[in-house]
Amino acid sequence: MSRFIPTKVSVIIPTLNEAETIGRLIKSLSGIPELEIIVSDGGSTDGTVQQIRQSGGVVVQSKPGRGVQLNAGAQVASGDILFFLHADSQLQGSVVARIRQSVSKGTQWGCCRLKFDEDSCFFRILAKTSDWRARYLSMCYGDQGIYCTRTFFDSVGGFPDWSFLEDLEFSRRARRRVKACVIKDQINTSTRRFRKHGLWRTFWKMQGVKVLFALGFPLSYIERFYQAGGREKECQRVS
Repeated sequence: MSRFIPTKVSVIIPTLNEAETIGRLIKSLSGIPELEIIVSDGGSTDGTVQQIRQSGGVVVQSKPGRGVQLNAGAQVASGDILFFLHADSQLQGSVVARIRQSVSKGTQWGCCRLKFDEDSCFFRILAKTSDWRARYLSMCYGDQGIYCTRTFFDSVGGFPDWSFLEDLEFSRRARRRVKACVIKDQINTSTRRFRKHGLWRTFWKMQGVKVLFALGFPLSYIERFYQAGGREKECQRVS
């Protein structure tokens, strides 16, 4: 039997008021062969959609909510591989090629290694623990760039239509079927939410959310816990 050789990759990016970041990401993706860029916008009012169109991306209008937006983008994607990115992400140049290579060897889903855009001991350790969690527990979060084959995405039912923790639930469904593959290439992600709400406060809230989710608490309760004391509006998930 011949092995599946992937060709086209569809990058799907959910946005909500990301005019300051989305143009840079799309520009960094431009020129990569066999790459389709789809931005699923949840009702931005800051010029995000105009930035996307000027940068050459395809815009899909969606109801707001990370899971809903990711699924809306996936519905119109035509690639053999789906690659879900955050708007404030930046990629190493070889990431897409490495994902194609991984899938050609039989990988069904996985993510990239994580790096923050601020080089400090705190963020280096956080990135390392995120990589460990993905590699050994098959828990891949959105800021690590989740990728999968179209067939696998459909088989697990896509993302839940949640505005929060959709990546944890996707990982939970996916790892029941097969272990995630973490490629060695990195995604550079923003530290903006840590700087807005404080490093340790944000960190401990993130850990609390994971524990509550693992214990089966209702999503509405977990979201109220995370929002308590303030939460940046554009952040619809935790990583």
